[in-house]
Amino acid sequence: MLQSFFLSPAQRLYSKLSARQRRVALAACMAAFLATALDAFVMHPPEVEDLSEERSNELPNLLAQWEEGDVIVLLRHLERCDKEDYPCLEGTEGITSRSVPVGGWLAEGFGQLGLSKTDVYNSPLTRTAQTEELVFDDLGIDEDWLYKCRETMLEDALERKVPGKNMVLVTHSSCISAFEQSLGYDTETPEYGTALFFTKSANSKSLKVVGFLDADDWKRALEDGARRQRG
Repeated sequence: MLQSFFLSPAQRLYSKLSARQRRVALAACMAAFLATALDAFVMHPPEVEDLSEERSNELPNLLAQWEEGDVIVLLRHLERCDKEDYPCLEGTEGITSRSVPVGGWLAEGFGQLGLSKTDVYNSPLTRTAQTEELVFDDLGIDEDWLYKCRETMLEDALERKVPGKNMVLVTHSSCISAFEQSLGYDTETPEYGTALFFTKSANSKSLKVVGFLDADDWKRALEDGARRQRG
């Protein structure tokens, strides 16, 4: 009697239920919990994470898969001139002149990865074409679908992915967002020059989201990844 006095009202009510009523109550609680969790997932889809920070453990595997030609990279163009109060590199529709060193960092990073087994495609708009020329020395192929991309971005990319060859897509923030949403992700607009990495092996139908690197994090991340590979 004294013990029941200290029980909460909910506990006292539960103690009076039959075994069958307890099972029904437990099932209802579990259903409510799962519905809440599902709602949270739908309302708050996951974000692509930073390879220089919380996803740094993925770097060794990413480097290994790059060597196998299993990587897809979405690279946002460098700083656009018509949105910033800085001198343009060339023309008013392209990138700023101050973004040229950033292009150099990216060129060094991709050069360190190696481009012998890599296809490069870029949107033909001036800002993406200039970015591609700075980073990849004009190796890229102009593709209209890299700016007309809101509905079929993921399908268009997978259709052109050659087994055993990496693919780099120099594109726009809206296209990157469309690609992410097709995979159930929703990340804030990436910075200019940010690269998002995905992997797809030849014998897999699914695409794995690996993470992103901002332009100024490449050197540190690649050094960290190489060190982890060596053990």
